[in-house]
Amino acid sequence: MAISRPRVTAPFLHVLLFTLTWVLYWVQRQPLLDGPSRWPFLAVFLGDFPLSVVAFGVMFGSAERAPYAIAAWGILGTLWWYFLGTLIEQRGGKA
Repeated sequence: MAISRPRVTAPFLHVLLFTLTWVLYWVQRQPLLDGPSRWPFLAVFLGDFPLSVVAFGVMFGSAERAPYAIAAWGILGTLWWYFLGTLIEQRGGKA
């Protein structure tokens, strides 16, 4: 089954956590680290580090560029997690 492969599971998990973070933030406008979006946000922030730091810097520095930073963070972070999943599959096959 395809979902059991890390190269599929990892980016799917990223999209799920990233979407959950922003939906929870949209529903209850509380700070990302103090509201209900705390745990999915932390998982995505740490998993996408240092990309998440750059995106967060743009979000706080420019309100008109924030949507672009969020979109770039979501897309590039998902690609990053796909790359990590592919590495996990390769390392698992060599063991």
